[in-house]
Parts: sequence; C-alpha cells; structure tokens
Amino acid sequence: MLFSRTAKEIRSGLWAISPFSAMASLQLAHKILAGETQGEASTKLDAAVRYVINEDGYPIETKGLEQTPKNSIGVIEIVGEMIKYGNPYCYGADEYVAMARGFEEDPNIIGHLWIVDTPGGALGAVGPFRDFHNYRKKPLVSRVDMCASAGLWTVSPSDHIQVQNDISSMMGSLGVMATLMSYEKYYEELGIKEHVINADPSSFKNKEFKEALKGNYKLIKKYLLNPAAEKFQQHVKADRGGKLNTSIEGILEGRLFYGEESVEYGFADSIGTMEAAIEKVKELAAVSDFMNSKF
Repeated sequence: MLFSRTAKEIRSGLWAISPFSAMASLQLAHKILAGETQGEASTKLDAAVRYVINEDGYPIETKGLEQTPKNSIGVIEIVGEMIKYGNPYCYGADEYVAMARGFEEDPNIIGHLWIVDTPGGALGAVGPFRDFHNYRKKPLVSRVDMCASAGLWTVSPSDHIQVQNDISSMMGSLGVMATLMSYEKYYEELGIKEHVINADPSSFKNKEFKEALKGNYKLIKKYLLNPAAEKFQQHVKADRGGKLNTSIEGILEGRLFYGEESVEYGFADSIGTMEAAIEKVKELAAVSDFMNSKF
C-alpha cells in the first residue's frame, strides 16, 4: 500500500502539531486510512525541496551530474505537516535527512540552509532530524515562517534560527497531543460487539488506551504524553543554550508567539531576509574553518 507507513503514523503515533493544522488535516487523514487516495497522481517534486545556491544566493542547476561549485550552500525546504516516512505525495523525515546528508558529504557545500514552514506533525519525524544534527559538522541556519511543535523540536539545535517576518511567522506550540476516537456505539448499532482479551501476564497491555476511551486520561498522560512533552521541553531548553526565557507564560506549555516575540523570548535569534540568512551561513562556515585550522 502506498500509504501503509503514513497510515501507521496516523493510527498509532503521538503528534506534536498545532491545533489549527490538526483540525484541517483530519479529512486527509480519514482519506488515507480509508484508502481513498490510491488513485490520485503523485505531486512530489524533488526540485521544490532540495537545491543548491552559490555564495551570492543564486540557484545552481547541478541535477546531480556536474560538480557542485565551491562555497555553495545546500538548501532544503521543509513545508507542511511532518511525517517520518515519505510517501508519493509528501516528503518524510527519512527523505529530508538523506538530502541533508548528501550536502554534508559534499566537500564544496559550506553549510546548510533550511527553509521551514510547518505546523509540526508526527512525533516519529523528530528523531531522524535530531540524529542528523548530532551527525553534522557544517553550520546550519533555519529560516522559519510557521515553526510549531515538531517543527520547533526539529530546528532548535540549529546554529542560528531566523524568523522570516513579524506578520505570519510564528514559533512555539511546545507540546504533545493524542487524539483517540471510540467506535463502540457505532459498532453496537451495527450489531457488532468487540471483545479484547489480554493474556493473564499482560494485564497492563493497552491499559492507557482502554482507560482513555472511557474518559479516564490519567494513565495515557502519565506514561505516554507527559514523558514525551517533558523530553521536548528538556531538548529545546538545552538546544537554545539558556536563551529561552522560561518565565514567559505558556512558553513551555504550548503557546505560540509571533516573530518579534519569538526572538525576544529566545525561540529564535533574528528576524531577517533570505540574503541575511545566506550571509549567516557563510559567516558561521568561515568561523568553523578558522577554528578547525587553529586546532
């Protein structure tokens, strides 16, 4: 199935996503789970999300054939809801990271520039990006418009975070959520009675979900949601290196902030243009080269 991995994430994954996008994406999620997207044409375009620019910021037509010019910058655009595994219609973290690793291994690429506009997405999408941050040696600048939830978790280890403007740019929504739907009454109306039987030594298996479907959310919060949210908080605070103003109401609990506030409170480092982001990559690359030459 084209969407088997995506469907798995929808059914079983935890999500770090802004509520506006979560509600807007429900229809697509239902279509994927119902298998109603199989006949649609693929709309993925490699050129739209991965390209190389020269030191002046102009795109270079490499097409993987000729050598990348020296002092080039690798650009990746991370746009839309984030998922771990790509499908014929949208890119997954596995594919974005493969692109980034290609730039990392190219000796003529001096650094990375990520263009980010995402409300967040599946919690499983965060791990591959953070693994890449631990792996990379070259500087990485993230230039963000909407950067919420899993998107924030993904870019927070960047060497510099630039918000694009103070009109649409927003950062935050630092939190984790889960949505469960009960079909018990629906099945009962169809004359179907579901029986879920655990082995005697497996009395706690799926207990968090069973209790949540009854309206008791204590266990699912305690064992699934809260640990993930706490890890999210720990990572962002550590990534931002003391820049994050944790005294601001809601900053660790899921509040969104516009561009200027994102810089003022420590989610981002600057507001600026594409040209400024490119100059920052070049500046950080020069510093890295100098430090490597000294030591």
